[in-house]
Amino acid sequence: MSFRSKLIITLSLLTALTFGIGGTFLIYASFNSSLQKEKATALDAFESVQNTLVFLGSLGEFDDVTELSGSLLQLSDSGISTWQAISLFDGDRQLARTGIALPEDALPSPEKEGCTYTEINDEAGHAVIIKNNIKAGDGRLTLTARFDLSPVYDARDTQIKLFFTIYLCVVPLAVLIAAALSFAITERQRKLISAVRRVAGGDLTVRSGLRTGDEFGQLSRDFDAMADKMQESISRLEGELDRQEAFMGAFAHELKTPMTSIIGYADLLRQDGLDDDTRLLAADYIHSEGRRLEKLSFKLLELLLLDKDEPSMREVNLYAFVKEIEKALLPVMKERGVILSTKSERAKVTLDPDLVKSLLYNLIDNAAKAIDGEGRIVLRGRRVMGGVCFEIADNGRGMKPEDISKITEAFYRVDKARSRSQGGAGLGLALCQKIVACHHGTMSFESEAEHGTIVTVTLYGEKKNENG
Repeated sequence: MSFRSKLIITLSLLTALTFGIGGTFLIYASFNSSLQKEKATALDAFESVQNTLVFLGSLGEFDDVTELSGSLLQLSDSGISTWQAISLFDGDRQLARTGIALPEDALPSPEKEGCTYTEINDEAGHAVIIKNNIKAGDGRLTLTARFDLSPVYDARDTQIKLFFTIYLCVVPLAVLIAAALSFAITERQRKLISAVRRVAGGDLTVRSGLRTGDEFGQLSRDFDAMADKMQESISRLEGELDRQEAFMGAFAHELKTPMTSIIGYADLLRQDGLDDDTRLLAADYIHSEGRRLEKLSFKLLELLLLDKDEPSMREVNLYAFVKEIEKALLPVMKERGVILSTKSERAKVTLDPDLVKSLLYNLIDNAAKAIDGEGRIVLRGRRVMGGVCFEIADNGRGMKPEDISKITEAFYRVDKARSRSQGGAGLGLALCQKIVACHHGTMSFESEAEHGTIVTVTLYGEKKNENG
């Protein structure tokens, strides 16, 4: 059974039971109130008749009991009383009676003065029988009266019939209202279910789009937010998968080239009759390609370790740190014919020295590879709010705008032939990007073809806050 059907049945039953029980309670409460009032009125009327007879008897207006019965008949004929029937007995002897016959056995005779009454239902209808002993002369007489209660019961029966008619109209109307209300509620549910199923089926662009102020609206907003995050995550994962596939393809290609050379020259060395120059050439190729594979493996290992290890942050002297890098690279740069100079503030900064050295070595090495012949590289360091900023500027070949957005991808090389000849595998800037991420920093490139490149790296000792 669907939720909509359950909701219709529940609302209909709830309305029917509530209206039925409430209406029945009101009818019977009204009936009991009216019945008690009628009984009280009957008792008052009976007492009035009784007091009148006793009063007349006490004044001596009756010489005997027969005069009391005559007075009773006069009261009946005058229409003062509201009884259906009344009788007066002296023991077993009836002195007077008016109206319909009274069931004398309906009530026992009171032992002394005192009123007793009971309700009966016979062919004449509903009534209350009241009986009492009154003093008359030296004896006691029994006064019995019947008061009609049928109007009260007739009013109740009329109310029940009217209520039943109204009930038969209200219940179907309640079912229709419950159906309309259930449809309005479950329509929102249906939209949410449809959206969930489409997302589960792979359509991450679908949104529920409910804009109501109730819980369904809140659920819709939460679902749409979840779908947005899921779509972002899937897009990010797809991008990561594409990059991993490209990485594996490039890695396989990088392995294939040196391995092909190594195998080829090794096979050449196995041949007989080679002269010394050929053997030396083959050995040199095997050695150079082996070294290139070694560098490639070290770069890959560094990338893997950066994903697993946390950086070891400590405070260092920025000026001494930059000078140490200059001292380490000067011989290499001099051999390449490149002039390396540094400028730095004298300040304390927090960073991982080993990782930042690797970062700057790679960036300076890339800058040197971009210089044909003699050139210049300048390394600048300065303290910024919460961290440190490095700038590496060169006057090399520069880059085209379309290359700048891709240079941090693994195995990407602007000039593949030149990079290979220089021993590059395209992993240096990917490693730099990882080191920058470890320091919660940023790395940007400004470059123009044939006019050089400026790399700006900002590193933070701890995660940069929103105001940072």
